[in-house]
Amino acid sequence: MEDKQIFKHILIGVDGSIPSDVAQELTAFVAKKFKSEVTAMNIVAHELMHPQLQRFSPETPEIVGAGARPQAMPWVRVDLPTSTPLSNELTVWGHQKGEEVISEALELFRSEGIAADHKLIEHVDPAEAITKETETGNYDLVVVGRGGKEKQALRLGSVAKKVAHYAKIPVLLAGKKTEVTKILVPTDGSENSEKALRYAIQLAKKLEATVTLLHVQESHLFRMKPQASKEIGTRILSKAAEQVKGVQVDQKLEAGHPGDLIVRTAKDQNCDLIVMGTKGLGAVTRFLLGSVSDHVIHHADCAVLLTR
Repeated sequence: MEDKQIFKHILIGVDGSIPSDVAQELTAFVAKKFKSEVTAMNIVAHELMHPQLQRFSPETPEIVGAGARPQAMPWVRVDLPTSTPLSNELTVWGHQKGEEVISEALELFRSEGIAADHKLIEHVDPAEAITKETETGNYDLVVVGRGGKEKQALRLGSVAKKVAHYAKIPVLLAGKKTEVTKILVPTDGSENSEKALRYAIQLAKKLEATVTLLHVQESHLFRMKPQASKEIGTRILSKAAEQVKGVQVDQKLEAGHPGDLIVRTAKDQNCDLIVMGTKGLGAVTRFLLGSVSDHVIHHADCAVLLTR
C-alpha cells in the first residue's frame, strides 16, 4: 500500500442536495492532493420507473398494441400505462436537472485543476446504479453524501447505506467538513484494520493530517485479568503506531462498546475522518458491517472511509 498510489480514479454520486455539495468539496480536496481523476455520476430516477407500478398497466387494445405489458391482475384497474405523459415528463425533467447538477460539479473540479468527466443514466435504484458502475469502471474510491434529498444532512440516506454495504471498493461517506486535518483509525490488530491503517497513513501524508489510533476493549470478550487485557490492547496500539512513519500519531486505549466509543472519540477529538475496515477480530467479527461499522456510519458526524 505504501508504494502504490491510491485513489487514481474517484467516482462520486451527485444529486444537487446539500450532502452532495459537501461530498463534492471533500472529493475535490482529496483528488487535488492525490492527483486523481474524478467521474461525477447523476442518476435519473423516479417512482414511475418502478416495475411494480408498470406491471399494473390496464389491458386495452390501444395500450397493448402500443407495446405496453398486459395487466398482471385483470380484476385490478389502474389507469397508468407503462409510459405516460407524466412519466415522460418526469424523466425529461430529471435529465435537465441532472445535466445542471453535473455541470456544476464539473465546474468545481476543473476549477481546482482536477481531470473530470461525467455519466448521466436512468435507473430506478440510484444505489444499484452507483454500485454497478464501481464494478464495471476502473475506480479506486466511491464518494457519496451522508443523506440526500429525502434526509437531513447528517442522517445516513438509503443510497449511502446501500452503497456502503454493497460496493466492493472503498467507500467514503462525506460528513460535515470538506477538509481533513485529523484522522481517527480504530484498530483491533486484524488484517482488515491494518489495511485501513495503511490507507490512513497515505491520506495523512498527502493531506498533512494527524492520526489518532484507537483500540476499544470489550470486557466481556476477554476472560482474563484486567491488567492482562490492558497489556494486549497496549501491544496492539504499539504495533499499529510502529507502522506510522512521518505522521504525527496519538494512541488511545478505551473499554466499552466499540461503536459508541469510536463515534464519541471522533467527536471529542474533533476528527474530520474515521478510516476503518468492515471486518475485525472477535467471535462475531466485531467490525463486520452491520455491527460496529454500521453503528459508526449511522451516528458519526464526520466523514467515514470504509476500506475493503
